[in-house]
Amino acid sequence: MKTCGRAAICWAFLCFVGGLAAPRRLYCERADVAWRAYRAPVAFEARVQSLAKDAATIQVKRVLRHQGHWPPEESTLRLKLPKDKLECSGRFEVPLKNRRNYIVFAERRGQHTAVALGPPLRRTGKLMRRIRAVYKPGYSSSARVDKMQESVLVMLGRRVRLECRASARPPPRISWYKDGKPVADTALRRFRVQNYRRRSVLVITHARLEDSARYECKAQGAVGPPAVTHCNVSVTPPVTSTSDPASLGEPCPMPDPSSYCLNGGTCLYFEPVQEQACKCPEGFNGQRCENKDVSNRSSMYHSYTCKLGLSTSYYC
Repeated sequence: MKTCGRAAICWAFLCFVGGLAAPRRLYCERADVAWRAYRAPVAFEARVQSLAKDAATIQVKRVLRHQGHWPPEESTLRLKLPKDKLECSGRFEVPLKNRRNYIVFAERRGQHTAVALGPPLRRTGKLMRRIRAVYKPGYSSSARVDKMQESVLVMLGRRVRLECRASARPPPRISWYKDGKPVADTALRRFRVQNYRRRSVLVITHARLEDSARYECKAQGAVGPPAVTHCNVSVTPPVTSTSDPASLGEPCPMPDPSSYCLNGGTCLYFEPVQEQACKCPEGFNGQRCENKDVSNRSSMYHSYTCKLGLSTSYYC
């Protein structure tokens, strides 16, 4: 008994470690049961009686969604199977076998003929629960997105990563746009989109100056208008220590710029991020140079720190 207990513990530990090491699977709409159930005109449980190359003879056992009053239960149908090769497959997709029950999403082509919308799925209790949830009243909902940060400032050649979180029932279709044009139409290897079930990530490797743009994430649900959020990306050349601090920003566009910064600080306006900051003299720091820096009293060099926003420091 002790040996069996130890073996069970070891097996559970290996499964846990394997789950942690396994990468997250990218989202594919064609493999999503919710999408297939929502879009299919007909859904039913059927038993395979015979198989051919591109078709099967089936007997309808239970109808989950009717198309009018079709199909009647216990009827025999000729089911035409899809010929196209799927770009992705779901966990319930298995090769068809005689005298086995499957869930079929299809559309009617005649009194005794149907065309399968994707491969029939192996019937399991989990699959049935997911399908029944889709067919409950009030299941569908419009898309919602979490707001992305308004602006991102990145150095030339660095990596840009924008994440868009969205939700809807069934899961929304997420697409990215650069200055109003679809990122999918950009034939650049530096742009990569990774879609998951409830979020999408846009990665730009080795950012260039021409990558500075307004990036939009649009989530479209099955019902309702799309939800949109955006982020302004600014790519700037790398800053060297010998550069003139004043060349990094312009004087603040206000009647009395000297009144904004305290303790002799200079007010600068940074056009790429559309924010103003203070260039603090030696011995002072803070967003408006309001804090006295007692940790650095060296007179050998001058240290300037520009504070953008509440949490971002920019060394100028």
